[in-house]
Amino acid sequence: MMEAERQQFHFSWPLFQLVSLVKGSVFFIFYLFILKAGSDSAFILTLKGLFIASMVFSVIKIFLNWVYTRYEISETTVMLYLGIFVKKQRNVELKRIQNIQQTTNFLHRLLKLTSLTLETGTAGENAAIKFPVLSHAEADRIKGLVEEAKRVHAKPHNPEIEEEVPAAPPPLPERKVHFTAGTKDLVKAAFTSLSMFAIFPILFSLYFQFDDFFNLDETSQSVFAFFASRLWLLIPVIAIAILLSAIIGFITTYSKYGKFVISADHQRIYIRKGVFTETQFSIRKDKVQAIKIEQPVLKRFLGMAEVKLLSAGSIGDEDNEINSLFPFLPVKEAYRLVEELLPQHQISRSAQALPKNALWLRLLRPYYFWIAATIALAVFKMEWLWLSAPLFAIFIIARILEYRCTRYNITERFIQIRTGAFSTNTLLTKRVKIQEIQVTHSWLQRKFGVSSLHFHNRSKPLLVSELKDVPRETGAQFYHWFKDRTLFVK
Repeated sequence: MMEAERQQFHFSWPLFQLVSLVKGSVFFIFYLFILKAGSDSAFILTLKGLFIASMVFSVIKIFLNWVYTRYEISETTVMLYLGIFVKKQRNVELKRIQNIQQTTNFLHRLLKLTSLTLETGTAGENAAIKFPVLSHAEADRIKGLVEEAKRVHAKPHNPEIEEEVPAAPPPLPERKVHFTAGTKDLVKAAFTSLSMFAIFPILFSLYFQFDDFFNLDETSQSVFAFFASRLWLLIPVIAIAILLSAIIGFITTYSKYGKFVISADHQRIYIRKGVFTETQFSIRKDKVQAIKIEQPVLKRFLGMAEVKLLSAGSIGDEDNEINSLFPFLPVKEAYRLVEELLPQHQISRSAQALPKNALWLRLLRPYYFWIAATIALAVFKMEWLWLSAPLFAIFIIARILEYRCTRYNITERFIQIRTGAFSTNTLLTKRVKIQEIQVTHSWLQRKFGVSSLHFHNRSKPLLVSELKDVPRETGAQFYHWFKDRTLFVK
């Protein structure tokens, strides 16, 4: 057995922490030491002193954390030693690691380094083990140990059989590339994500922020007066603004989704994306809890969809969520990818509709938001009370569309539901992946002979799904369908 060695994090870790500290303090630095550089106000001077003291404290803490933080990896366990004054130790078995994410931002690239996050599938602050700075060789070593631990754990052990000669390590599984984002895909992504128009709200936001420190009213009024007297100039100005916005939007999209590649072997799905910040992620196929196909209004109009893989552990962070099989896929391409990557997950093209009495039930349900909006208009804006009528019509149309779009399909091994009105969500999950169910029927539902189905999947955060107004018989069948799941749990 390999002897574990306690190691210190890479010596450049403090540099990354310092860069992050400066990035988070840019606004305070700009305000206190540039805008208020010559101020003699006691309040500003106090703020400067407090800011400098906090920065010094943060820098000292960064270096102390680096000195006292250690990690140790054996063939079966990863151990973290944390804390400056209060010592903590975390031990996690490698076989519990479910997802592996590798991120390489610009500074990582510059120093030929990377970062690694190991997701355990649990909740809370200890759900992930993060290595913020690693050499590529060390990252590959850790990933290799995780894969080896899982392989050994999956292999049945027979103590009566001992091999005198150790078996040769199995060859690495061959990966097959299933999707690569081309220029056409990135252009569609820039348009669909509306990133090409993002510059306008950013400019307005900057204008109002700078207006707090500099009086821009006179300047903006003179500019407005200039163009008001020369309206013909607005056409080229608007054209240039739209062109610049489109270029910036495409660059933003390209930096995020460029080099987007989806590949897979018989065990794992691999996703790689990003130009300036490259992110690599892998997930075991058997750890996929559910498949979610999202179609917001614009994507639905353009015949596009986003397929998300939901697993027990979190996938990516808030700024780098990568559980999506490219968010801007044509619907047929999305279904093809799912069938190729996860052939055991059978997405049905046809499904059952809700009974007709469910439509009347939905139309009869109270319109709480419309009632509240009508009361607010009557109290505060009586002259706008006429808006109550078209608002009510929109709610009626939305409920009719929701009824028509809702579909479900329950087979021996799967449940698939589609919900939504203007936007739709399709969820597919295996019976063995469902943790808990609930069948409910309100007083009004009992009058119409329908029920609602609720079920939970182990995910982070917990995935809670609901299907309203199915026939009451379906609710009873769903209960027994879940109750018999133990026959299919391996």
